[in-house]
Amino acid sequence: MNSPDKYSGLQPYRIALDMEKEGKQLFLEAARTTKSNLARQTFEFLAKEEDRHLEQIEKFYRAMEESDGKDVPHVDDSDADARLEGFNQRLESMREDFVSTASDIEAYQVALRFENGAEEFYQEMLDRSEDPRVKRFYRWLIDEENMHSRLINSCLKFVEDPAEWFRKRKA
Repeated sequence: MNSPDKYSGLQPYRIALDMEKEGKQLFLEAARTTKSNLARQTFEFLAKEEDRHLEQIEKFYRAMEESDGKDVPHVDDSDADARLEGFNQRLESMREDFVSTASDIEAYQVALRFENGAEEFYQEMLDRSEDPRVKRFYRWLIDEENMHSRLINSCLKFVEDPAEWFRKRKA
């Protein structure tokens, strides 16, 4: 007897919900334990981002569940780049107000691994999908997770070498 594909039906959406909830908890814990204002604000921002993802995934999941996969909701394009730019502008304003610790850098690195793992999962689901509407949903999630990775990388570069970060921002 063949075992069912663990990614069939609604299972990927349940996995996505679990991943986003786990991410939110990871970010809230990091915000609670981090030492710098910059890291705290970063992780609070990311936790709020996970709430946005949870809302979108739940909406998508409910529609798919109630229609047996026939009613695939429309997903707008991600505005992740605009949110990242807004975050980086706030980061610039914190130039004089940040202190970095090794534990903050480690928290960023853990968060980056988490985001990269989520992005890989969504890419796998996009590659497996045949319905262009479902592909659009996974593309939205990938764009969102990619923005989070870029945001975390930006923070890492900022705390590791602020002068270089500002030089590249002005270029």
